[in-house]
Amino acid sequence: MPKHIARLLLLMAAAAGLGYAAKVFFTAESFYEYGPYRAASVPEIAAQEPVYQTPLYCQACHGERHAQWSANSHKSVSCEVCHGAARGHPQNGKLPIPSDTVKLCTLCHDAMPGRPRTQPQIEVAQHSAGQQCIACHNPHSPRIVSAAVTVAGDTAAGAKRAAACSSCHGADGISPNDTWPNLAGQHAVYLARILGAYKSGAQKDVVMTPLAQALSDADVQDLADHYGSLSCKAAPIETRIGDAAAGKALANNCSACHGETGVASNPAWPSLAGQKPAYLVNVLKAFRAGLRKDPMMAGVARSLSDANIADLAAYYAGQRCDPATQGGRAP
Repeated sequence: MPKHIARLLLLMAAAAGLGYAAKVFFTAESFYEYGPYRAASVPEIAAQEPVYQTPLYCQACHGERHAQWSANSHKSVSCEVCHGAARGHPQNGKLPIPSDTVKLCTLCHDAMPGRPRTQPQIEVAQHSAGQQCIACHNPHSPRIVSAAVTVAGDTAAGAKRAAACSSCHGADGISPNDTWPNLAGQHAVYLARILGAYKSGAQKDVVMTPLAQALSDADVQDLADHYGSLSCKAAPIETRIGDAAAGKALANNCSACHGETGVASNPAWPSLAGQKPAYLVNVLKAFRAGLRKDPMMAGVARSLSDANIADLAAYYAGQRCDPATQGGRAP
């Protein structure tokens, strides 16, 4: 055999021997024990504390809230989907509260083919006008207040009870004062809800809170039924506060809740048409400052300037509150 062939074979044998020795030396003992290329990873991973703790971890401290939230829109609450991994919580501090809810909520609710119809879907660009989801939705119970809530009051009893309210809200529900709201024709469901909030302390006002706390639950229902049954005869108001045309453009962002002309389609929300401009300005500024509480309005009002608020007040004050003639401007 030629010497160069012998040397080549010897070199190949030496390389094979070195390769085999390297394989034996560098391969973990558990190689192939759990499948190819996994080595000892399975026991290593199993020995680690889980990063995501599951809802059971959260229920130890938040059982009541978990039960409440699970009974609403999100039937199965997984806190860590929004708040991140809970490993080390609460010893290492609070979990983060997401700030970009549009990016988070659209993971499940951005409209796309194939998603189940029972899962609400939206066209983001057309739905939110750039606002965060929490401007209108409570993240733990996202379904907006239902219009199916009913008021079962006694209109006649409510009329008698309303005599004590006439000095502020007028005998026929039209307030004589620019800073107090008209109640005639307002949705009974909304009136019952806001009176109940003043009564419970969820909403606070130096005048209304003590008055509402003196009411029984039946009184609240009766008053709501009475004022809701009245015809709204408040005349549209031309005002020098703000620019009504600019307010109309801004009101496009409010129409989903308060209607295109300020007459709300959902009884759980207030109609704004024909309200006093000074009252509307005060209320919007109170929401912006956090003096009035509402998870929807807080986010909306926070982005409004004083000029925006004046423009919206001018627009809504100039609308007719009577549904039969709504949309008209004051002559």
